[in-house]
Amino acid sequence: MQLRAERLGAHLSAPPGGSLSACYLFSGDEPLLVNEALDALRAAALRQGCDERESFTVERGFDWSALVASLSVRSLFSAGKLIVLRLPTAAPGDDGSRALRELAARPPEGNVVAVVTPKLTSKIADSAWIKALRKDGVSVDLYPPSATELPHWIGRRLKALRLSCDNEGAELLAARVEGNLLAAQQEIDKLGLLYPEGAQLSVAQIQAAVADGARFDVFQLGDAALAGDTPRAVRILNGLREEGVAAPLVLWALVREVLVLVDAGARAGRDMPLDQAVQATGVWKSRVGVYVQALRGRKPSSLRRLLGMACDADQIVKGVRRGEAWNALLELTLALAGEPLSPAELS
Repeated sequence: MQLRAERLGAHLSAPPGGSLSACYLFSGDEPLLVNEALDALRAAALRQGCDERESFTVERGFDWSALVASLSVRSLFSAGKLIVLRLPTAAPGDDGSRALRELAARPPEGNVVAVVTPKLTSKIADSAWIKALRKDGVSVDLYPPSATELPHWIGRRLKALRLSCDNEGAELLAARVEGNLLAAQQEIDKLGLLYPEGAQLSVAQIQAAVADGARFDVFQLGDAALAGDTPRAVRILNGLREEGVAAPLVLWALVREVLVLVDAGARAGRDMPLDQAVQATGVWKSRVGVYVQALRGRKPSSLRRLLGMACDADQIVKGVRRGEAWNALLELTLALAGEPLSPAELS
């Protein structure tokens, strides 16, 4: 059974049939969400009588027989135990796949097993052992909120502490901690300690209390630029620079997006529908809309200019041409976001 992350708490409080499933699959890359899900399962398992815990991490040469043996051994003084199995790469191999399928088909009586994996790719999600765990156990995908969802996520977390703030306050906090949910939760907890229950927090109170804990990655930069969200794209670029991310890596992410736009634009220029032109470049189906939006209204001359700027930035970042690398990256980011730049601004 696949379960939405926001329904996990209700499921653990009142599981169908009155008892927990024998198998749970938690997949996601955000440590805060994974740890919170495991904490909730541990509390529920303890209420059910699983007062022992055991943890395994699947690494090269992992002995799957040790896991099987642990599942079959019951303590004389315990009604059951919770076993956490972490798969750092979501690739258990043939032996692991076989063991997990058997675990799903014949779960250990009285014990609860939690399998923790990174975010599943479509290929891994289609594998036999994942299908088995989802069919016979409970599967929860733990995805972090998007940039637009983050203020609402923050509002719900504040409400759980009996605090509140207006939209401007939630957006301010989201901007300070975007890309780092652990920092977001730490700041929310801090606000819970600083202010009494029922407080309506002002923007000034949030600004005074919250540190700038944003953490970005190069993929967020490309997404913001393609969406035409210039302020966010610039903020992410500055964050990457402050975090010490290498300029060539940032360049790679931006050029990657430029090449998709140029390729799709050329195909669309040959009377191919825009969405089909984007799909023909090989991008993920879920991201076609992002590129279609970025291409609308762009003339072929604009795309040629964008490609030329990408070539210039490449030479500057690699030291072949004189110039400041991060200024070149900023100019390319602004152009990708659709900002018109005058010759004076590009000199």
